Amino acid sequence: MDKPLKIMTFRDRFSSLVDESEKTTIDLAKELHVSNQTISAWKIGTRSPKEPTIIAIANHFGVTVEWLMGFDVEKKAPETDSNRKMPIIIPNTEMFMKITNYMSREDYDIVMDIFNKTIEKMKEKGLIDL
Repeated sequence: MDKPLKIMTFRDRFSSLVDESEKTTIDLAKELHVSNQTISAWKIGTRSPKEPTIIAIANHFGVTVEWLMGFDVEKKAPETDSNRKMPIIIPNTEMFMKITNYMSREDYDIVMDIFNKTIEKMKEKGLIDL
């Protein structure tokens, strides 16, 4: 089976998503947790995001990572459930688990507190049902 051809660049696809969203770069920067300058640099192609950020961008816009990277594939990511957003993939889960072994108890408690608060907010919004 042949691989899909790469027909565009990340810059082209990201720029089109930003334009289609009709949001300001400031709004997108807040939503993606990056600076306004970073959004602008991605749009004009002077910088490219790293893999975890590409995954987050694809999830944010509801597109496949492959499409975002410029491949000739289906644009829209399949929905897992009509009431939920796409699952977020955490590519560094193993690394996170390793570094928790080196955290002080205080740092670990801070991280877990943030994690638990995030879960509660997601439950309140109806995004997860655990």
